[in-house]
Amino acid sequence: MSQSKMSQKQTSLALAAQENPQHRFTNLYSLMHWDYWIQCAAAAVLARPGSSTAGIDGTTRDTFKKNYEQEMEMLMESLKKKTYQPQPVRRVYIPKANGKQRPLGIPVLRDRIVQEALRAILDPIYEADFQPYSFGFRKGRCTMDAIAVVMSLTGPTQKYYYAIEGDIKGYFDTVHHRKLLSILKQRIADKDILDLIWKFLKAGVMEDGLFARTETGVPQGGVISPLLANVYLNEFDKWAEAKWNLSPYEKAKRRQAGKGNYRLVRYADDFVVMSNDGIAEVQQAKEEIREYLKTQLHLELSEEKTLLTHVNDGFNFLGFHIQRANPEGRWVVHLRPAEKSKERVKKKLKDLTSRGWTWMDEYSRLTTLNAIVKGWAEYYKYTSLLADIEDITRHTWFRYLGWLLKKHKGSRKHNLITTKTKVIHNRTRWTASIREGEKILEAYQWLPSPKELQRRRYYQKGKDGFPHPYLMEEESTLLDYPMGETGPEEAIYLATIGASSNRASRNEPLELAELKLRAKMRDDFKCVRCGSSESLRVHHKKGTKSHSLDNLETLCLKCHKAEHGYRQTAN
Repeated sequence: MSQSKMSQKQTSLALAAQENPQHRFTNLYSLMHWDYWIQCAAAAVLARPGSSTAGIDGTTRDTFKKNYEQEMEMLMESLKKKTYQPQPVRRVYIPKANGKQRPLGIPVLRDRIVQEALRAILDPIYEADFQPYSFGFRKGRCTMDAIAVVMSLTGPTQKYYYAIEGDIKGYFDTVHHRKLLSILKQRIADKDILDLIWKFLKAGVMEDGLFARTETGVPQGGVISPLLANVYLNEFDKWAEAKWNLSPYEKAKRRQAGKGNYRLVRYADDFVVMSNDGIAEVQQAKEEIREYLKTQLHLELSEEKTLLTHVNDGFNFLGFHIQRANPEGRWVVHLRPAEKSKERVKKKLKDLTSRGWTWMDEYSRLTTLNAIVKGWAEYYKYTSLLADIEDITRHTWFRYLGWLLKKHKGSRKHNLITTKTKVIHNRTRWTASIREGEKILEAYQWLPSPKELQRRRYYQKGKDGFPHPYLMEEESTLLDYPMGETGPEEAIYLATIGASSNRASRNEPLELAELKLRAKMRDDFKCVRCGSSESLRVHHKKGTKSHSLDNLETLCLKCHKAEHGYRQTAN
């Protein structure tokens, strides 16, 4: 399958970056007002569920798509004239397990599209610079890849037995803007790209109607923020690599001399440094890390959360608890969900079974609880899950019982258990049903089967397990999405039918705005008559009664006016 124009350009950027680590890129900004590039960025943003959430201007995916051509035309015009000005992000707060709140910035939809276009330019370049043991927000990498490395280091072969659990205070809110720009300038020589990034950094925050300047930080929730955060902490990665990434021969010499080695594993702003050195030396390394982050990157380690732990005592990383044990005379490494993760899912279950939800029908409530528990179990499927999942499912049982008692006031516990449970696969489960038309839908509480409770092994990828995502031979998508996103074709469809839980809508055709976007993609974002890529419209060839893709063609404004005898300018 051939590459799209976007992926071809991304491949050329990736090759240039990989072949010459000192190369500084120029003439990148022209991509920001290339119609094809921006249209692909818009397709990616509008396909994501988050596009239904508005920024400070109130514009959602639906309102944007109603005036899609005009919105995109204004956007590209302002980018071409270099007059584009990002708007402040809307700040909201997400509850944390400890009762505190985490700030989240929601940019306006237009800013998300521009940020996605920027990300598509910068990501292929910086993938060549990122270090092997950096795993967060990188295509083709996941949390288990980071965990697998740590598990290997703590195992009986490598025997790294101390862990420095790193915690940077408010990382996303404390990134130093001028330092970030100086780091970007090492690779990016295009002043217009740097100016645009600077505008986003300084766009500010709107909270409860009040504007606040952003002197530091990258807004959590921004499309480009994870990439910029990775670029910033890549300096830390490079420092650690230069200091500790020795050859096997050098490492062996250090061990023979009674000295230990070190390895940094990072996932976004979460990191752990593993070592087999002495306790005093590891403590010194911890202080060196603190000093480097403070003096070079203006970041501060949390005193109470940055811990030095022996692996026999166990430590937490990315929601997992890792602990070495010797139960039968043989050292093994146990992997389990961290207690905080269990607390979080229990709190979620408690919130969803509170008195405020008694208006909901039993079928919907039970299926929601099942989705949460199954999702949690799926995330931890590579752990020693038995005791933990039994704990969560037992908790779910009693939370649902309590919810039923609140919903059916005056009912006795025994009666509810008798009438609303069934023995399925030799286990007693809650059941619920609902009538939908002539059908009766039935749900029962999810409990893991013996097979699902068996620990599955995650195989660590070797040195060649992480090829450059923009240099893979079979790259063929219109847009290279971050890990976990859907490809363009599926995403466009799912964006239309997947956002709503209304089952009736699943039989409806794609919205006209989506079909117009598909037509433009098919026609290479060019007028089929004159080849122009400016001021594009989508024309109904045989009248507007049929919205099929075959009845649509891409025309420029001039050709569209000519087709309609100057009577209308857009359909």
